Amino acid sequence: MSEPEVPSPNVLDPDVSEEELGTEIDNVVPSRGYAQTRMVGLGGSAGSIPALQRFFGAMPAESGMVFVVVLHLSPDHDSVLPDILQRSTTMPVIAADNGARVDVNTVYVIPPGKHLTMVDGHLRLSDIAREPGKRTAVDLFFRSLADTHGPHAVAVVLSGGDGDGALGVKRIKERGGLTIVQDPEAAEHGDMPRAALATSMVDWVLKAEEIPARLVEYQARERRLHVPPENGPNPVVVPPPGPESDEALLRDVLTFLRARTGRDFSYYKRATIVRRIARRMQVNEVDDLASYLQYLRTHPGESGALLQDLLISVTNFFRDRECFAALEGLIPELFRNKTQADAVRVWVPACATGEEAYSIAMLLSEYARTLESPPALQIFATDLDEDVLTEARNGRYPEAITADVSPERLRRFFVKEHNGYRVRRELREILLFAVHDLLKDSPFSRLDLVSCRNLMIYLNRAAQQRTFDILHFALRPEGRLFLGTSEAVDDSSQLFFPIDKKHRIYIARGSARPNLPVPSGPSTLARALALQERNDGAGPATTQLAAAAASPGFGSLKVPLTDRLPWSELHLKLIERLAPPSLVVNAEYDIVHLSDSAAPFLKFAGGEPSSNLLRVVHPSLRAELRAALYRARQTNGPASADGIALELGDGRWLVDLRVTPAADFSPEFLLVSFSPHGKQDAEQPSSPENDEPAVAHLERELEQTKRHLRDIVEQHEASTEELKASNEELQAMNEELRSATEELETSREELQSINEELTTVNQELKSKVDELGHANSDLHNLMGATAIATVFLDRELRIMRFTPPAVEIFSLIATDVGRPLGDLRHRLKYPELLSDAARVLSQLVPVEREVEESGGLFFLARLLPYRTTDDRIAGVVLTFVDVTERQVAKLAAVQAKNDLEIRVQERTSQLDAVNVALRQEVIGHREAERGRQELQRLLLNAQEAERTRISRELHDEVGQQISALMLGLKDLESSALDDKSLHKLHDLRATTEHVGRDIHALAYQLRPLALDELGLVRALGGYLDNWQERTGVNVDFVTTGIEDARLPDPIETTIYRVVQEATNNVLKHASAKNVSVSLELRNQYLTAIVDDDGIGFDSAAIERSTHLRRIGIAGMRERAEIVGGDLTVESNPGQGTTVRIRVPVPPSRSGVS
Repeated sequence: MSEPEVPSPNVLDPDVSEEELGTEIDNVVPSRGYAQTRMVGLGGSAGSIPALQRFFGAMPAESGMVFVVVLHLSPDHDSVLPDILQRSTTMPVIAADNGARVDVNTVYVIPPGKHLTMVDGHLRLSDIAREPGKRTAVDLFFRSLADTHGPHAVAVVLSGGDGDGALGVKRIKERGGLTIVQDPEAAEHGDMPRAALATSMVDWVLKAEEIPARLVEYQARERRLHVPPENGPNPVVVPPPGPESDEALLRDVLTFLRARTGRDFSYYKRATIVRRIARRMQVNEVDDLASYLQYLRTHPGESGALLQDLLISVTNFFRDRECFAALEGLIPELFRNKTQADAVRVWVPACATGEEAYSIAMLLSEYARTLESPPALQIFATDLDEDVLTEARNGRYPEAITADVSPERLRRFFVKEHNGYRVRRELREILLFAVHDLLKDSPFSRLDLVSCRNLMIYLNRAAQQRTFDILHFALRPEGRLFLGTSEAVDDSSQLFFPIDKKHRIYIARGSARPNLPVPSGPSTLARALALQERNDGAGPATTQLAAAAASPGFGSLKVPLTDRLPWSELHLKLIERLAPPSLVVNAEYDIVHLSDSAAPFLKFAGGEPSSNLLRVVHPSLRAELRAALYRARQTNGPASADGIALELGDGRWLVDLRVTPAADFSPEFLLVSFSPHGKQDAEQPSSPENDEPAVAHLERELEQTKRHLRDIVEQHEASTEELKASNEELQAMNEELRSATEELETSREELQSINEELTTVNQELKSKVDELGHANSDLHNLMGATAIATVFLDRELRIMRFTPPAVEIFSLIATDVGRPLGDLRHRLKYPELLSDAARVLSQLVPVEREVEESGGLFFLARLLPYRTTDDRIAGVVLTFVDVTERQVAKLAAVQAKNDLEIRVQERTSQLDAVNVALRQEVIGHREAERGRQELQRLLLNAQEAERTRISRELHDEVGQQISALMLGLKDLESSALDDKSLHKLHDLRATTEHVGRDIHALAYQLRPLALDELGLVRALGGYLDNWQERTGVNVDFVTTGIEDARLPDPIETTIYRVVQEATNNVLKHASAKNVSVSLELRNQYLTAIVDDDGIGFDSAAIERSTHLRRIGIAGMRERAEIVGGDLTVESNPGQGTTVRIRVPVPPSRSGVS
């Protein structure tokens, strides 16, 4: 039998929504292949061009697909990417134009400085807002591709240095598309592939050159798939399936999935289930359900992947902005008439990873801030999937959320972390995340708002109606219901009234709440929907219809079991015309369903209508029907009554009654059928010819009366016995209830006591949670402030926590938590890292090493045991302190030390030769004394000469080289460098400036050049000004009779060094606030006085002690004596200190400028 053809739109028109698609195909069976062309979006950033070349080099030119390339291109330069890619493929490669309609076997490339989206099969370009750090071009395109092409969309994430594309991958997966990621190990930059993999929504991880072959095979297999029709078989008139039929295999797949995961998908739309299974078959390269069932059994991970496809746990912040803007306008209504003692209660079922729940929490928090005494906020966010709820509780999201969340809300409600954002704790505390089955578990109550978006589109009509009943029950009167853009409450308009139909916002009507049964085991709805899968009986059509109607909850749902095809409906109508009139009653004999032809056998009286069969059945049938119902109930088998006379509109009929229990479906329901026959003409006048039929008729009525009387007697006797037994049971129950009441009273008191204890414990726990929150905040700030790379390992050497600086060393991302340290690649030249960590853990001894990083940096690595508060060893702490500057300075100091040692050795050899000559010339005491003084003078002169030479070399040679280096670094800064190189260049320039300042200071200390170039007065004035600025001690400098006069070098040097030494002593020992320095040239003598107001000392005692050398007085006196002068020190405790030096000046130089 050939399959009906699916009406196909234009091959490049986008898919309609799931809800619309489900409605469209309810009455047709789709062909095995989709008619629409597959759209492949390729997103990447840094390093993705080589991957694109390999991809298109392996892609056939006649693949029948459309390719769109979206990269992060600089808006400041024209792109040559189309020319580069054209060399790798024979397909046309063109830059995308705004409004262009795409063609198959063509490659479209995004232009620089633009965002690219898909709208109705056309490309749309828009300008990029230049916000540094925000790159979302790939996410935006993937989302639009998913929304317009649904299952025909393919997302390929290539090499890139950020997290763009992760949110788009989730949207593609939600719409049933295919998601592929380049292998991070083969990618030049693995950040984008890793971010996509962290979503757990990726189908394939392949090298770039391996993707085309898999894509071509994926498309070809789509046309070979053998799956059941999406609309399903007729559940009423169908023979039992064979063991290997598609229907049996489909049931086996769902049964296996339920056994493996505990999830029941009987309330999902069949079309959705079939499409999702077909997608998994394509991904895993199997062609039929039998093979896929075997694949499920042999690959344990596939059950989870199929479950994830069916649950579709995907959402994003403020999805459908216009709808959330409309909801924001209604937020004040939720707070109306609420005090600080009240609460605004919100429920978000099917919350997935929590973005929608957090979006509503932000809206509520923003409005609550405007109130003086706002009510409490309570948001219940529930889902079936525990894994996605764990993500939601953590509140960590990638950087791509900047496309959905405004900068103001990012600042207020999020904390920036490495590679993403985390919801602030105060917002997370508003929400309660819990595992909850909307259709099986008890709902929340007294809610002000329920946001149930994009869930109904996956449920069948019975489940939708049940869901609306539950949501109406959960809402307060006039509570708000917020649905998705493809959802509506058309079938539940008696429960909800639209207040904003465009944006799907409804208000709960004040009608009575539906009665919801207390859940126990499988829900009533699940049992009713399970009838769709039952095909183990092939009785008459009316019997199966009645049995289907007899399932528990069928009457309350008031919806058909499934949407039937037009031919099946026609077939059913024809069968119903031929079947006898019938109806179905429950245990109380209330009619739950009846056929169209059963109406003549019912007779309704005036007043309040009743659905009880014994009240509305024709009076002539009531007695016999009551007896038949009783016999059928007692025997649990069929009961009948034949030949009952009944006056109908067109004459007198004999009617046979038959009551049959629906034992195969539910023992509570009975099928009652009426079989009219033997129509009699109107009564003829009495005559001898017709006396015999009249006697027969009377005998028949008498027999019926006797039978009826016997049934009544039996019913009466049975009822009497039942009443006696019931009375005894009631008496026993009464006694039990009395005992139970007493026990309940005792239990109530115990519960009250326990409740008080729980309240106390809850308060203590809340206090502990607050303390823990503060401690976590302190720890987070401490770890961020230290700027030290730190990694915490557990006892298995797996990552527990890490600081942001550690990310650069180990290339860490949030999902690396829990991975072994040995699985991570780091940039350290430290092969002993694992063995050292294991040794620290086993021997509890710290390890410290200096290690080099591949980029030339140096780190001080410290490995310590991780000790808990109760002194247990829970792992290892790794810290890495950047000591690059210290290492560079250390190497420079070692080099300088070696150079100085060589120079000192050279000068020492020269001085040794001088000493030998001097010893030979020393004759006698006076000659020796003069020789000693001359030697001291020579030594000081040699020292000053050497200081001068080294100072000039440092100033003129080394200083000039450093200046040239600074200019070179400055030129490099102006060149185009990436951020990382520029940051290193800034660090190198700062280090160079620091070394230059140190060399300048060293040169100045060795020999102040100003003394040679400007003379004593100006050099000393400059020194004192600098000393005052550096120490904060006030200095008063006065000169008399010298001004700009130049003196012999030894005298100027001696005076300068004495003043320098005296001021250093003031700083070290005097604790003075004011210092006075004076120079006076008078009568061929130069006098310098240094006077301070410090603590002073006992100068006489100092003269007698060995402390004289330590404070430099002896050295100052020797300098003064060499130039023929003298030095005195006057001081008393608490009276300050005065240092005076007096040096003779040759007449020829005493007044010369």
